[in-house]
Amino acid sequence: MAYNKYRWWTKNKRKELPETAHLYDKILNGDFNYSHYYTEAEEARRQASLRFNSAWDAYRGNNEANRLSAALDAGRMFRVKALKLMEEGHKHEVTMLHKLRTELKENFGFDLWDDIMNQEPMELEDLYDYYCQEYMRKRGMDV
Repeated sequence: MAYNKYRWWTKNKRKELPETAHLYDKILNGDFNYSHYYTEAEEARRQASLRFNSAWDAYRGNNEANRLSAALDAGRMFRVKALKLMEEGHKHEVTMLHKLRTELKENFGFDLWDDIMNQEPMELEDLYDYYCQEYMRKRGMDV
């Protein structure tokens, strides 16, 4: 991806399937998985820590305040990047969960989201299967 002055903090590697793809295919593709921004934020925090430690160890003066300032400056952009990525990750997660809920409702014709949120966590494939079972049960079919 070329440099984008408005989104410099992310690599944005994920490729999602088009809107016309079937919901189950999107689930298998990972379109609704944990946001990749969080993983990038973790890497940025790790880089900030490495830069901080490197600058801390490389400082040759005897003034601790200047040493701390130099170390903080060395990792500053990575810390900013991590904060931006966490913010973007939160937005992405909220959007993605809303999209998943909406597509499940459109696909099956009913909404079980609130009921499922009170149950034990499950994988997305299991969530889809749960909706399928409820769909069949509501239609009077054998499960």
